[in-house]
Amino acid sequence: MQDGVLTTAGVLAGLSGAVANHSQVVLAALASTVAGALSMGVGAYLGTHAEREVLRTELDRAGKEIRRNPYIAQEELLRELEKEGLSREAGYRVVKLLSTAPGLLVSTTEEKVFGIGGAMLGNPILDGVVMGVAFVAGALVPLAPFVFIAEPRVDLFAALGATAIALYSVGYYEGWLADRQRRWQSGLRFLAIAMGAAAIGYLIGLLISPLGGSAG
Repeated sequence: MQDGVLTTAGVLAGLSGAVANHSQVVLAALASTVAGALSMGVGAYLGTHAEREVLRTELDRAGKEIRRNPYIAQEELLRELEKEGLSREAGYRVVKLLSTAPGLLVSTTEEKVFGIGGAMLGNPILDGVVMGVAFVAGALVPLAPFVFIAEPRVDLFAALGATAIALYSVGYYEGWLADRQRRWQSGLRFLAIAMGAAAIGYLIGLLISPLGGSAG
């Protein structure tokens, strides 16, 4: 989500410095949002799809190895269970029980011995949709003030204010998830990055505005 917030805030700040026409700024930001959402969604889809194919290959290889050498696989699984705290006798009973269901023995050995499992297979379509929607949701934070406020500079300040609140909240929430003592520092870090990106974008917009024949 923060990608959409940061990217759109930077685009709006830059365009506000370079373009005088409010409608052009909004349309350009909307186009940037659509392009960004598609880029993030497709990127997530391709990344997850590639990881899924690699993991499937590893699972197939591990499964064949286990079926080809079941006794070696059982011994390796027993060793892993001992490492996790089971006595050798208890581990042996577990392995013996798993051996009565070959499929379960394979999946358990893949997870415990090889460190891979079917649960690790992601859903490329779902990941792509979630990433694209999250980007759009984030982009709406700084974009909404520009849609509803047509007053020059007021729209930019409102957008930056909304961006600041959103990113500080994301940073604070990240600190809460990480159980940090000073969660406000995480919020300020996100806030500083956002304001820095917006300031740079605005300055670049001011520098290039003479090239377009309009001032911000």
